Amino acid sequence: MKLKRKLLALILGVSVMGAASAQAETRDYLLSTAGTGGSFYPVGVGIATLVKLKLGTRPENSINLSAITSQGSYDNVNILSDERADLGVIQSLMTDFGYYGTGDFEGTPKKSLRAVTALMFNTKQFIALKELAPTGTMDDLLAYKGKKVVLGARNSGGLLSFQMFMRKIGVEDPEQFVDQSYMGFRQRAEALINGNLDGINLTSGVPNSSATLAMASMEGEVTMLSFTPEMRAKVTDGTVWGPYTIPANTYPGQPDPIETVAQPNLLVAGAHVPDDVIYEITKVMYENLPFLKSVHGSLKDMNIETALKGITVPLHPGAVKYYREVGIEIPAKLIAE
Repeated sequence: MKLKRKLLALILGVSVMGAASAQAETRDYLLSTAGTGGSFYPVGVGIATLVKLKLGTRPENSINLSAITSQGSYDNVNILSDERADLGVIQSLMTDFGYYGTGDFEGTPKKSLRAVTALMFNTKQFIALKELAPTGTMDDLLAYKGKKVVLGARNSGGLLSFQMFMRKIGVEDPEQFVDQSYMGFRQRAEALINGNLDGINLTSGVPNSSATLAMASMEGEVTMLSFTPEMRAKVTDGTVWGPYTIPANTYPGQPDPIETVAQPNLLVAGAHVPDDVIYEITKVMYENLPFLKSVHGSLKDMNIETALKGITVPLHPGAVKYYREVGIEIPAKLIAE
């Protein structure tokens, strides 16, 4: 009889431990960003930190999120499609290209991409040597033939979209037009400072820490180019890009506003991520916007009213659930079939 009681106690103890273990189990997910010198990475780290603090510490149904680096938007489309990560920060245009199999993904649609929310604006920021930029506008790029330039990391969204812009303004072969190399944000800023480059593109949110580094280190020697109204109309025609103004004094040695172009950056998930996980992540982000906005200045314009801005692909059902709860009207084309 005593033996039976001991066995029963042991079985009950194992059962209770198993239940407690199940309740305490944390589901772990990865968020793919870009290089550490841009805005994608700190924004991704901020989102991951928020999720860890609010959802990862719960006694039940814990959700953990970790940010990882990548080559940027183009890379992230493939990473999510291959399920090497669960969420990613991706330019709106590159998300559209990936999902529909157009542009740089011609013929290879990535139908598992699901949008979660618009985050911040992805802004074109080209820093040129003043001696090569007499007008201070993007028109000066047409005289950059043969100059040493970095437009982005290899296969990054910043690189591919800037090459698209150059084609729109009349440069038939951007890769051959300039003496092009491929580097991350910090590396290209340092190469410019060290005299190894004639210009760099930094497509990211504003402010960009690498742009700050270059503008501060070379104050008086470099300038950030503005788009003329005519050129801005050309490069934005038929795209999700639109006008954007970088306020004066955002960067050292920048007394005047910079008239440029930008598109929304999106938080995108793979269709494989459970609905309840994306619902919880979307909810915790919008319930803690002051925290996210303190993480990086590029998130200053993020709000629930513009959550769907720039989204052209289906939303994740978890995000749909949250938006309907808070009264956001969702266009039928954004509902996954």
